[in-house]
Amino acid sequence: MNVASSRLWLAIRFSDLPLTALKLDDSVEKPIVVIQKKRVIFANALAEEAGARVGMDITTAQLLSGCEVVERDEAKEQSALSELSEQFYHFSPYIDRYRSDELAQSGLLLEISSCLKLFGGLNALSEIVFTHLAQTLYGFEYGLAHSAKAAWYLSFDHYEIVGNETKSLFIERLNTLSIDLLFDYPKAVDALSKTGFKTFGDLAKQIEGKSISSFKKRLGAAFTDVLCEIYDIDQNFQQSSLFEKPRDIYRPVEWFEEEIQFDYPVTNVEQLKPALESLLQDLSNYLRKRQQQCQYIEWCISDIYRKKEFVKVNSDEPQSHWQLLYDLSLIQFDNKELPFEVDTVKLTCHHVMPLQTKSQVLDFDQSRRRKSVNDFTITIAKLKARLGDSAVYKLGYRDSRVPEITNAMVALADRCNQELPDIHLKALRPTWLLTQPELIDVKGNRLYWHGYLTTLVGPERVIGEWWEKPVARDYFLAKRHDSLPVWIFFDLYDKQWYIHGVFA
Repeated sequence: MNVASSRLWLAIRFSDLPLTALKLDDSVEKPIVVIQKKRVIFANALAEEAGARVGMDITTAQLLSGCEVVERDEAKEQSALSELSEQFYHFSPYIDRYRSDELAQSGLLLEISSCLKLFGGLNALSEIVFTHLAQTLYGFEYGLAHSAKAAWYLSFDHYEIVGNETKSLFIERLNTLSIDLLFDYPKAVDALSKTGFKTFGDLAKQIEGKSISSFKKRLGAAFTDVLCEIYDIDQNFQQSSLFEKPRDIYRPVEWFEEEIQFDYPVTNVEQLKPALESLLQDLSNYLRKRQQQCQYIEWCISDIYRKKEFVKVNSDEPQSHWQLLYDLSLIQFDNKELPFEVDTVKLTCHHVMPLQTKSQVLDFDQSRRRKSVNDFTITIAKLKARLGDSAVYKLGYRDSRVPEITNAMVALADRCNQELPDIHLKALRPTWLLTQPELIDVKGNRLYWHGYLTTLVGPERVIGEWWEKPVARDYFLAKRHDSLPVWIFFDLYDKQWYIHGVFA
């Protein structure tokens, strides 16, 4: 194996993350275990002293240690890793996450070769990183190596950083590790153990003596890829990789936040308008430069006494231009009086999305169409501001043979299914469907509903909902004496006639 390597990876494994991510006040003062699927995935020092172990069921762990049991929260763990990634971005732009699928082990992988000169060498940089970590809640172990996976596995066997480590030294250290550390590949580890493999060194001898392809045939491509990453070799040529894998650049979470402080107290919305327009234009420039768009913004107005009022603005369609967001904002502000004399107005946009590039048909009337869409959006926003969100909705299709069940009320912001199956497209259906069918009178063997009815077309039999309230009906197109076309049916269960809709 080639001993030259231009990269250097520092793995930081947060061994107690399942517990520390929960940020409990007394997590070191009493025995606590973290569970997932009714099994212990982490036990603190006091719980381990009392006999609790990873993999135990809850009952056994509590009987042995009398420990407190808390449920794992993977969302909080990922949030903690995101927060730590933001902090480590000061030390390196190349940051990867590692998360085990088998055990509750997570951490960060930093490529630091390009940052050594900036911080005065490996020793100085590692000391800065470890000092920073010591000020956090999280316990950690670290590993240093020529590849990300090698550094991760070396974090399970502590070695002091001296500053003159080489790839050959890293491989020597790796070769002493037990193959049990490859716990993310339990089937492969079990097969290797049965054939006498005990350490990484045994794997390295097999690779050098025969070929990496022997592992690929027996243990699969995923496990072979890991071995190649650990030893930084090429599967096809069984030598050091000819080309280094591109490093992923960490991108910190960005959001837009700007504010304007007034020279005098603002007492009405009219005086706010220039500031709102200016901030939205800045947001539009921010989005355009990044080829992004947004659907949700938030305004915050405050006075000199730090009283605050928040105004949320939502657009049904993502926007990258400021005009529509400005109109929607004015609707929200015009709908209420300013609660105090405004000293500062702040605009925040946390959630953005990539700009959607669409192929469009050449349309010389496009500006009019866009204006029509914007006018509709503004009209809907006005209705929601006046009547409330629940009063404005759209209709969608719900799969059912029973007509009154096929219509679904859907919130405007939600997607709805408006594609009708062929059976509904081809069948006669009225423009106006009554919410509930109305009973038709029978006078002298003739049907009567605000006038006598005459059937024209039918019957169309509709049967459905047998698992709840069975429905069996014969539908007809009928005409009233004044030529109004209506949709009626005969209920096969209660033997009654009903009107269900009116045609246009």
